[in-house]
Amino acid sequence: MPRQRRTGKLEPVQKKWLSANEAMAYLGCSRNLLLKLRNEGEVSFSVYGGKTIWYELNSIEKFLERNKVI
Repeated sequence: MPRQRRTGKLEPVQKKWLSANEAMAYLGCSRNLLLKLRNEGEVSFSVYGGKTIWYELNSIEKFLERNKVI
């Protein structure tokens, strides 16, 4: 007798951290501009394993809001 397959509804998870490529795509910017924003403390980031850099989505959104032109 085959096992019954159970399925459930999964809610999409809002990402909190973006890779460098995702952050560049989100901002529509170059790697150099992203590096400048990171070095000037405009966006928050985290380093894992001494190599991989993750950018906090919330800080990117705050940066965009601070620099919004009305």
